[in-house]
Amino acid sequence: MAIRDFLLPLVSYPKPITSAAIEAVLTLGESLSHSEKPTGDGPATKTRISALVYEIEVQPGLYFEGAQVGEFLEGEARKSATNAQQLVRTFEDAAARHSVLHRCRLERRTSYEMSRQVLEAARLHHVTIQPLRKDAADQLDMTEELVFDSGRPVLVFPETPVRKLAAAFRNVAIAWDGSRPATRAVADAIPFLRHAASVRVFTATDDKPMAAGQGQQFIDHLASLGIEAIHEDVKKTDQHSIGSFMESYVASRDIDLLVMGAYGHSRLREFVLGGATRSILTNPPCWVLLSH
Repeated sequence: MAIRDFLLPLVSYPKPITSAAIEAVLTLGESLSHSEKPTGDGPATKTRISALVYEIEVQPGLYFEGAQVGEFLEGEARKSATNAQQLVRTFEDAAARHSVLHRCRLERRTSYEMSRQVLEAARLHHVTIQPLRKDAADQLDMTEELVFDSGRPVLVFPETPVRKLAAAFRNVAIAWDGSRPATRAVADAIPFLRHAASVRVFTATDDKPMAAGQGQQFIDHLASLGIEAIHEDVKKTDQHSIGSFMESYVASRDIDLLVMGAYGHSRLREFVLGGATRSILTNPPCWVLLSH
């Protein structure tokens, strides 16, 4: 099955996504449309990007406290409304320049209402795309919910990347440890893997031990699906965190898309993230497909 239906939540407050990040999403969507070959007598189906724009209702006690906040809150509410309208215009203008199907809907919600609605919408799309900033706790919280509660994969990327984001997924890497989340992520990524020019499967040898031959068994499994891949055990030194290890691997192999399972432990409805998952969510080195 081709992955054709993407959800892009765009939030107006406290800080909206940049126009460059919206452009990156639509450029990727166009490249995915072109990667799919026509079937039968009809043309290939275009990728659809559904933007869900939220004008956040700024509430006392949520972002601000104190007695003299009324006038300030009014100004912040106007800023949220202006940002939302600008997000709609930016998305529509950018979408018109790309060969993708698109739609855009504007909603006015509180932050809590927005989170629940995005989660419900994610379950009705193949993949949710989520940009991430280092200083954005609200983005991180929503992404955690999407990864662990939506039942769908989430494609994250750095809003301000250190190196240019790929316009297509030609070089793909799979972080493989034989676990259930990693298996789920690979299953979700199959359409991307089939169109990649290069697929690398890597295992951090000092992180989680694997049975001998398990890596080659996984390579054989991919081959049975028509996906040619290579496997490599990569030594992670004690001086490197799992996050810096993955960042170094991605940069040294010029990886466009990293596929990995997301790890978290439920504790009173809060998630304690695994080290690799937290590192990726706070500083994704490239496009990253996360599944749980």
